[in-house]
Amino acid sequence: MKIFDLHADLAEAIRPAYKDGRRSVLRNDWNERFKEGEISWTSAASFFAGRESWEEMQETVRMVKEDILSSGYELILTKEDLKEEPKETMFLMTVEGMCGIHDDPEGKIQWLYDQGNRIGSLEWNDQNDLATGNSGDPARGLTDLGKRAVRKMNELHMIVDVSHANEKTFWDILDTSTLPIIATHSNAKSLCTVERNLTNQQMRALANKGGLIGLNACNMFIDDDLVKQDARHLAKHARYMADLIGVEHVACGFDFGAYYTHKADYDLLAPEQAQNFIQGLRDEQFSEEEIKAIAYGNVMKFLNTYM
Repeated sequence: MKIFDLHADLAEAIRPAYKDGRRSVLRNDWNERFKEGEISWTSAASFFAGRESWEEMQETVRMVKEDILSSGYELILTKEDLKEEPKETMFLMTVEGMCGIHDDPEGKIQWLYDQGNRIGSLEWNDQNDLATGNSGDPARGLTDLGKRAVRKMNELHMIVDVSHANEKTFWDILDTSTLPIIATHSNAKSLCTVERNLTNQQMRALANKGGLIGLNACNMFIDDDLVKQDARHLAKHARYMADLIGVEHVACGFDFGAYYTHKADYDLLAPEQAQNFIQGLRDEQFSEEEIKAIAYGNVMKFLNTYM
């Protein structure tokens, strides 16, 4: 089953090799792994933890774009670029955190967009000049500068990602954005109580605005019980969300740990294991049409409508 992965920390996968002078990392190190997992489309996230300057953000974004192109892959920049049957993996550039933006959000987001980024979160877990993440002050949300950033993103049809936003920021973004938003890699808090997962109220509100939730394969977000941190139990999040808000709002945003760590050992660590989740959906009695929608169809429809 083809898959569109809404969140992949590919900057983290590329960076160590670049420091060693290697290039075309995505082609040389990951191409066969994408094929094995049937990852037909994937995000390519430039990740920023909260300490990076604007210049460091620019350096990382340029690195990601350079490696995609030097690897001979195609970038998804417009809805016309979305191929239903790509011959090999296609890449959608995204930004995870905008801590380096301290002024002129309109100009700097325009630069991010011009480089190819089509989805962006204002924060990671940090508290910055735009917004507040999960580790920040729970009473602090979107700033005035952040509201300007959201409006600029709406103008460009650069989709706002709320996966790391604290609740106050989530609701502020929902109120500010005139377009649907995405939680690219989040699960249901009712099934796993970590702060990063979404409440029923948040999921309903996001769906009512036409948004999507990408299911997160990171083991600690799947279940509080270590024994249940696997593909089968991630599929239970899909079932829970589909029953709560409709299958049309459920997608994949795996956040595979293999891109940035090799410490965990479970059945959804890496892109080549993605089909384990598809089997989990079958075990949850989703129809083949519903599985196609979750695997890639809902994302394709969303991007064709809003990008």
